[in-house]
Amino acid sequence: MGSYSCFSKSRRPFTDYIVPQFRVISIQDMLCLALRPAGEVVVIEGSCGLGKTWAAKAAFKAARNSNRFDTYIWVSLSTSCSLRRCIDKIATCLSIDIGQELLSSRISVMIEEYLATRKFLLVLDNAYFVEENVLGYLGIPDPREQNFGSKVIVTTRAGRAKAVVKPSIVITPQTLSYQASYDLVREKIGKDIDPGLIENCFGMPLSLILLAGALCDVPTQEEFIELIREAYVAQGPKISVFTTMIRLVNFGYRRLPTDTARNCFLYCLRFRADEAISVKDLIISWMLHGMIQEARDYHEANRIGMEIIHVLLKHGLIHFEGVDQILMHDVIRETMSNLGRANGHVEQPGNYLQPGIYFDDGVQSGTLFLRGIRHMRTIPEEFFCHVGMLKVLDLSFTQIIILPQSISRLSYLQMLLLVGCGNLEKIQHIGPLEMLEVLIASDCASLKRVERGSFDRMRLLKILDLSKTSIECLPSLAASRELQQLLLQDCPYLESEQRTEKNAQPHDTNFIKFPYAVSKTGVVNNLQLETSKDPVDWMEILWLPRGLTFDLSDRVGMKVSQDVNQNSKTYIHASHTNLFQSLDKESPLWLNCFRKFHIVISPLKFDQTMDNDFREARTKFSSVDTRSSDFDRFLEVNGVIITNDIEGILGHAELISLESVTETDQAWNLNTGKMTAARELWIEECHQLENLFLVEEVHVLSRIDKLNNIWISNMEKLAYFCQGMVVLTSFSCLMHFHLDCCPKLNFLFPSSLRLTNLRSLHIRFCDSLERVFDEPVDAEYAIPGLQSLQLWELPELTCICRGVLPSLKDLKVRGCAKLKKIPVGVNENSPYFTKIIGEARWWNDLVWDDEGVKRWMLFRNWGPLLPHFATEG
Repeated sequence: MGSYSCFSKSRRPFTDYIVPQFRVISIQDMLCLALRPAGEVVVIEGSCGLGKTWAAKAAFKAARNSNRFDTYIWVSLSTSCSLRRCIDKIATCLSIDIGQELLSSRISVMIEEYLATRKFLLVLDNAYFVEENVLGYLGIPDPREQNFGSKVIVTTRAGRAKAVVKPSIVITPQTLSYQASYDLVREKIGKDIDPGLIENCFGMPLSLILLAGALCDVPTQEEFIELIREAYVAQGPKISVFTTMIRLVNFGYRRLPTDTARNCFLYCLRFRADEAISVKDLIISWMLHGMIQEARDYHEANRIGMEIIHVLLKHGLIHFEGVDQILMHDVIRETMSNLGRANGHVEQPGNYLQPGIYFDDGVQSGTLFLRGIRHMRTIPEEFFCHVGMLKVLDLSFTQIIILPQSISRLSYLQMLLLVGCGNLEKIQHIGPLEMLEVLIASDCASLKRVERGSFDRMRLLKILDLSKTSIECLPSLAASRELQQLLLQDCPYLESEQRTEKNAQPHDTNFIKFPYAVSKTGVVNNLQLETSKDPVDWMEILWLPRGLTFDLSDRVGMKVSQDVNQNSKTYIHASHTNLFQSLDKESPLWLNCFRKFHIVISPLKFDQTMDNDFREARTKFSSVDTRSSDFDRFLEVNGVIITNDIEGILGHAELISLESVTETDQAWNLNTGKMTAARELWIEECHQLENLFLVEEVHVLSRIDKLNNIWISNMEKLAYFCQGMVVLTSFSCLMHFHLDCCPKLNFLFPSSLRLTNLRSLHIRFCDSLERVFDEPVDAEYAIPGLQSLQLWELPELTCICRGVLPSLKDLKVRGCAKLKKIPVGVNENSPYFTKIIGEARWWNDLVWDDEGVKRWMLFRNWGPLLPHFATEG
């Protein structure tokens, strides 16, 4: 057996205050020790708060990124986690269908059979095993005998647990050096700190994080000095690493900014130590228990709850476990357990419904967690008769098949969680639960029905989540006038009906019916309805509340931000345009539900997020434009075919983004004439497009007088702004035009086009562009209002226009060596002082009809970082 110390090189004693050579162990170093090619059992051993889990996560992540194994298993454990629970957790990670209640020995055999022919990486984090040959008992094949290069990594602070797994390697983390400790704290609080406080932390990462969390967010230096004194008192005399850590946990808890944050933190103790806590479920529980009383609704509760989560994270009292789950370090949990028990927050043990059933303080305080009891398939019929005051019931990730009739006796129940109950086929007996506000039954693959009449008396229901179920239809929701969130994503069997046209000829498309009352009553502000096959029959919907979120796509991995509805904007993501074939331009929905909207038509890739920060960097189109950031109606089309099905949307969108659009139904054009409400248009990477506007489209848009801004970028074949324009035509609405990376353009505008209100024109990286207009035109007639002109990297550009730009204030030129004359000067129509930024050589080579006009200009040379004053006149 090899034994290693890692995480830092040897350090000098803290009392020397000499900066040693220090480095935290890298992922590569960790792999060298823990993920060598041979099959091994690796133990990372050390005291609490030393970074053992960090090391295991580094190895786990690196192995996954490099695809080194066939199977990856991460199991979080705790002092209270039994071997049976560990076995169940491993089986769950491997998606082993236990099916019926089995002995642990049988499940272990199933695990062993599954892993016997696979190269696997298993991490048992925070293990406290005492049984001999524990890996064999768990059903884990010995990696050293398997000869596949499998790995088992065990993190523990118990010497006995190290012994019973019989490791090949033992890694003992070292404490941080003084300098590394100091840097860690200073990075987190942004201030220098007394050396004594650092020294008292013994170089323990968790102690340093807790100290930094307690010292963060101090507004004044005087308060910071006083807080340093309190920190010295809190640390007390140096006794041991563990004693100091416990003192810092208590100090950090006291330093939380509000009683609300402290109460919400203690509430986390109700959840099992080895089970990550869903942020969404936690915030809902906080609200139902009156801990965030200032929240008026669930959206406000989510905002306040997330603020509390971030406070607890910043103070180091919790940490993220994945994207939307949190965990509490075992030392922190152990330290706060007595205080939590005194306030009624007690971890729910996993032995309910076993012989000798009992109720503890958690049940008496209105909460019952049975989450994660994988072997629980039935609940005695009389069970809930004895807990009538229950407010929160969590049966998630159990194997229950039916709900007992006695659940109807829970007349005070406010929250029912059935997440991941894979064997549950029907929700029944919940009709009498008039106080129910939250019902979450997502990820119940077998769930097909909710008993008829279940919601008829639920006037307080606010959240109903049946995502990722086999639900076929819903009972009426007409009574649920407080309903705010209805989540029906990934429900492939949700009832649809065949639409019949007025001529009695059946339509060849099936349409999704919205659940009754979603479009009639209620205050739903988050409707997430996913469909991969049937479009929505928009024509049958007369009214919907504002601020809904629709997911009408066959996407994989699409994520919708939790706070997208904060501005009463309706969000829709669809993967193709035919989902809008019945959304007519005259639909009454535009006056209510779609008064503000963000519609995305795109087959988004995994991990892309749809939220309310719609390309925030570009919300202000131009530095001279003060009005271009206020758009209520966005349309984003990416990587799909544009058809006439979206004419209704094109006619209502104010900001339209077209990116990577493929061929259309007719001749290759973008139907820009249908964009009758557009104020801003972005077109990018439409590589087949050769002509931007048809002549008749320019006439229509100019007559409507709304399109102010156009952004064109990365168009490989674009050759014309408006091909075939001969008659003198005004495009007076256009105010800002940005052109970028169009290599085939020889000229931009036809000479017959008048852009009387164009204020800014930016042209960049167009290798073939020779002229701005196809024929020489007089500047004061063609673009009299132009104030800002930028010309970057246009190696062939020779001419802008004739005469003088009467309103020009700013000219920036770069990489335009052939441009010898600029339309800048002074006359009775151009009284402005012009600032020019360019290259000195270009400026010196310019040809002037009258050298005297240079005294009205300020030239600045491009510098290495910022332009600086060079010459004047």
